[in-house]
Amino acid sequence: MRFLLGVALVATAVGTVRADDLSDADLKFEEAMKLREHGKIQEACARFDDSLALNPNAIGTILNVARCAEDAGKIGTAVRWFTEARDRAREQNLKPQAKAAEDHLAKLVGHVPHLAIAFAEPLPPDGKVVVDGRMIDSKQAGDIIVDPSDVKVVVSAPGRVPWETTVKFAPKGDHEHQAIAVPKLGYPMTIKNTRRTVGRVLVGSGAAAAAGGVVIGLVARSKYRNATASGCSEIPGTNLRACDEATLGAANTARTIGNIGTVVGVSGLVLVATGATLWWLSRRDEHPIAIVPTLTPTEAGVAAVGRF
Repeated sequence: MRFLLGVALVATAVGTVRADDLSDADLKFEEAMKLREHGKIQEACARFDDSLALNPNAIGTILNVARCAEDAGKIGTAVRWFTEARDRAREQNLKPQAKAAEDHLAKLVGHVPHLAIAFAEPLPPDGKVVVDGRMIDSKQAGDIIVDPSDVKVVVSAPGRVPWETTVKFAPKGDHEHQAIAVPKLGYPMTIKNTRRTVGRVLVGSGAAAAAGGVVIGLVARSKYRNATASGCSEIPGTNLRACDEATLGAANTARTIGNIGTVVGVSGLVLVATGATLWWLSRRDEHPIAIVPTLTPTEAGVAAVGRF
């Protein structure tokens, strides 16, 4: 089949191509053929890509670009190019080129992976669906031919937060089908002075904690005094006091409560200091923050997108 892919360029124009571009495309095509003959496949495929960019109507070049994609394992890309080559060749009654494309398609179509995309709400008329850098009509998103690899999907619309995910296909998957659901695109929200807001919250929380620590300490001191006032007595000739077992238990409980109050109070002061620092150093600007639903074939949730 190699000789069919190496046929001379067929450049019957479907669109307008400049004469200079046609000439350059021919030269790059010939360079690609020579590189392939010398076993330099990657360099040859790069030249075929360059030639096709200059003359997208050349069926011979399309066939070779498709062959390069097939050899690289990008069978979804190969099927798309072979399909285009076949359709163009049929239109121009170029039977050898049409047969070359048909033979490869017959070998590939039963193995190519498919991706189906469903939408929680209809995409706006100016919305976009991009699959591995290729624009897809949302009406055709129910069955997309892809390569057996990690496929990136990005859905966007003006005024909405773009949604994206990556769908993993087995490198050698056989006619693998996967489906994903795109949630409603989120609207961006603006939070003013994020760090300033966080600083205020920390200062308020810290002040409340510090006050709570003081209250707990006062309660603990009161409990300690009440326990030791009635259950303890001084030992004659010393500065020591003797307490019964119940009084000692109550006193120890009061000390524990006091320690808790100390920890709460110190923690509150730390929060106040941290919040005051954020508040003082915060910049007076606004950062757009968006709450975006996330959904992949394996997990779901929400994410905050933006700069804090």
